[in-house]
Amino acid sequence: MWVQKRDADDSTLDMTPLVDVVFLLIIFFMLSTTFIVVPGLRIDLPTAASQKVSVEKHKVVLSVDRNGVLYFNQDPVDEHTMVRLLKQAALENPLMLVLMKGDRNSTYGRNVDLLDMVRKAGLNRIAIVTSTKKKTQNAPDKPDK
Repeated sequence: MWVQKRDADDSTLDMTPLVDVVFLLIIFFMLSTTFIVVPGLRIDLPTAASQKVSVEKHKVVLSVDRNGVLYFNQDPVDEHTMVRLLKQAALENPLMLVLMKGDRNSTYGRNVDLLDMVRKAGLNRIAIVTSTKKKTQNAPDKPDK
């Protein structure tokens, strides 16, 4: 019986697929661990498909609940106090980030009023906070019109 001998060169392992899998795992873990939990008021935020998360040391969180009540860093305030606090924040740091959280059921006009107060106080770095959209398994994606 004739037995064919194997060459020593055939016993090498191709590392390319292994490197590809490790690279994909690294990307997956980098993208899936960038979550920030924002504690605070119970506000039903509107959803958006895209959301950029930013971490700032100097920030102010402004909120509007469903009844139109204004909050400055979780403290309920009236309009005059809000303007005074915003002007004070602008004097301390003109580049301060303002995070605006408006309840989904609050009026559009109330949110615009709050945005106007921020702009009049001299703060220009404004971010509107939303929650991410969750796709349901049964509902197909709706095409944009």
